[in-house]
Amino acid sequence: MPPPRLRLLRECASLSRQLTRPSTPHPPPIQRLQSRSLFTYKTLVNEGTYLNEGITPLYTPKQFTLAWKLYQSHVIDRLNILTAGTDLAYKTPLDIAIMTSRNSDQAAIFNYASMAHNNEFFFDSLSSTPGNPTTQLLTAINTSFGDFEVLRETMTATALACFSNAFVWLVIDEASRKMRVLTTYNAGTPYGAAHRRQSIDTNTTTPSGEASPSTTDYQANLARLSDGTEGRTPFTPLLCVNVWEHAWLFDYGFDGKERYLDNWWKCIDWATVWGKLEPLGYHHRKGETQPQFFGATGGNAVRDAWGGPGVQSNLTGEMARRTQNR
Repeated sequence: MPPPRLRLLRECASLSRQLTRPSTPHPPPIQRLQSRSLFTYKTLVNEGTYLNEGITPLYTPKQFTLAWKLYQSHVIDRLNILTAGTDLAYKTPLDIAIMTSRNSDQAAIFNYASMAHNNEFFFDSLSSTPGNPTTQLLTAINTSFGDFEVLRETMTATALACFSNAFVWLVIDEASRKMRVLTTYNAGTPYGAAHRRQSIDTNTTTPSGEASPSTTDYQANLARLSDGTEGRTPFTPLLCVNVWEHAWLFDYGFDGKERYLDNWWKCIDWATVWGKLEPLGYHHRKGETQPQFFGATGGNAVRDAWGGPGVQSNLTGEMARRTQNR
């Protein structure tokens, strides 16, 4: 056995060789090419002011906090949980909604992604100092509806008729180049081939054919509309109103939906609406005949879920009746 001094020298030499030996590089983590960034809700323009003062006259600070900050945080948190570890984690909420809209196995992901987008779309179009529609936008509205008041009455009547949770949209039908009013129920999306209404509310949708609930044709038409195989015309949304109860109940109470809608019209940021329409190249040709509102005669037409012909009624009379009964 070598003396202690020699053993110590040998151990030091061995340790020195280990320290100077080139290290073997660690292999990169498998499929770790990019890190995931969590979905977060965007900060709205003037959000700090809205949280303290509300959006006058539409929202008090408490209702705004509930409908935007708390609810949006909730759906974003759920979306983060449901998409963790999947390719969807790297998409936008709108892309996720479109990709999952026809897959029943991903219904929960669709619901939260679509709601995150729809709710943000709604709040993006609100302002406490909104201004008036530009001449170009009014011309575009008049080309499709005949008059701005027809658009207002149609969207209001459609929203009032929604018994369930829904969004009511003003969209451009890319096939006809005309504006339409469209309803999506629950977390439904209006986007093109992904257009998903979730379910049919017969208060705002009347299938073509015999309109009597007792007829076989009516039931067949309703089933056809409910299965999601129709209404996939490409749409570009311009404006929407949120008629989920959490969006208005705190401020307005159970009977206050109409007052909520009246105040919504006073807070629409029309510059945002025009900002969505202008890139589409929409313009009014000189000399073009101003069409009647979707061909309605003898009164204005309540639109169905796609803005197509629905139950014919006099909207002005309907609004007057509701006003008298308030």
